[in-house]
Amino acid sequence: MAIPARIIGAALGAAMLSGLAAVGPARAQSEAPAGGEPGVWQEHQVDFPYLGFTSHYSCDGLQDKLELLLRQLGARGDAKVTTYGCDRGFGVPSRFPRATLKFATLQPLDASGAAPAGGIAATATVTAATPVAGVWRAVQLAPNHPFALQDGDCELMEQFRDKLLPLFATRAQQIQLTCVPYQDIGPFSVQLQVFGPPPSPAKPS
Repeated sequence: MAIPARIIGAALGAAMLSGLAAVGPARAQSEAPAGGEPGVWQEHQVDFPYLGFTSHYSCDGLQDKLELLLRQLGARGDAKVTTYGCDRGFGVPSRFPRATLKFATLQPLDASGAAPAGGIAATATVTAATPVAGVWRAVQLAPNHPFALQDGDCELMEQFRDKLLPLFATRAQQIQLTCVPYQDIGPFSVQLQVFGPPPSPAKPS
C-alpha cells in the first residue's frame, strides 16, 4: 500500500525537530565551563583602616594577614595589598595602620547568565565577559587554621567580616567572634562555603 507523501513529510519533519531538541541541551552544556559552575570575576578596590584596641600591627604585618585571608577565600592570584600609616618605622606596630586592597572575587551566575541579586557589590567591575569555572568549597578560619592566624587576630577578623567578606560569594556561614577589648583572647571561628576557582591539581612528588 502506498503511503501518502504528506504523511512521509510530516514524519521526516518530526524526526528533524526531535534531533534538534536533543542537540540543543548538549550544545549548551558543552559551552558551560568545564569542572564547575559558571562565574565571572569582579574587581574591587577597598580602603581598609584598621582600628584595634588590643592587637596592633606593623604595616608589613597587616599586609601579610590581609593577603593570607584573601588567599584563603579564593581571591584571584593578582590580589594586591598596600599598607601605609606606620609612622614608627618598618616592622614596628602602629596604632592606626591602613591598607588599600585591590582584588577580584568570583561571583556565580544563575541559569539565565546573570549574577544573582545581591551577589555583586554595586561598585564592582566586571573583568571577564566570558564565564569561567568556579566551585563551592568549605573554608575554616580560626586560631592556627591556617597556622598564621592567632587568638590576637580576633579584632582584625571582625573588621574583615564587616568590610571585606561581603564582597565574596558565600553561603552556610557560621561565624563566632567574641573579641574583648584590651584582652588578648579570642577565640574566633569562621566557617563558610565560598565560591571561587577550582583548587589547583596537586603536583607529583
